Amino acid sequence: MRIIVIKIDDKLYEELEKRVKDEGLLTISEYIRSLIMRELGKQSVDEVGDASRRSQLVLDRIVSLVERRIQDRINPFTFKIDELSRKTAEVIERIEGIEQKIVEIEEKLKTRGETETRMKVEHKTARKTAIDILKEQKVIFERDIASRIKDRESFFAKLEQSSAKVIEAKDERIAVDPNFWESFIRKLSTITTNNDDDIKKILDSIESRLFYKLKESALLVYDNITKKWHILIT
Repeated sequence: MRIIVIKIDDKLYEELEKRVKDEGLLTISEYIRSLIMRELGKQSVDEVGDASRRSQLVLDRIVSLVERRIQDRINPFTFKIDELSRKTAEVIERIEGIEQKIVEIEEKLKTRGETETRMKVEHKTARKTAIDILKEQKVIFERDIASRIKDRESFFAKLEQSSAKVIEAKDERIAVDPNFWESFIRKLSTITTNNDDDIKKILDSIESRLFYKLKESALLVYDNITKKWHILIT
């Protein structure tokens, strides 16, 4: 085959490029060859159309192949990104759980610290009786005084003799000021839910601690039918 070299300016070259795209051909050389063949009667319009369609088909196949190759390369990275997102979500969930535990521990330490501070101040006031201390504290849990009062039997006996409410709870005794106890019972009668978050909004810190200790000791139960809490203490 012979090779023909044609020199053209940039403007004409750009026009040929546009014609090639319009005809659906791949190269300018192919377009010029089709023009020559058509002019010489060697190629009909239909044949040009067939060539154009074949060129488009080849082009479509090339594009499809390239897309598949690109997708094959991307898929492993997509999987890794999904896996990383899943692990990140798990880490965030664990961190949130740890944060919740820290908040709960801080609340317990705060309550215990407040109780110990009150006990230290009350210990310095020698003339205060056990019932006086109870009236100020509202509730005394045996575990809070275990390290300071050796004869706890006598301590709770004196409180009970002074009209305090002494409850035999799980693992410890609880002394409750009678006025506080009546107030606690009244407030308890207004609670119609067993949702912890809602209950904590109604009760203060002392009431909440007493509430959950009674619940833990099976001395406080919730009736799903009446939507009421019942104290199983005579």
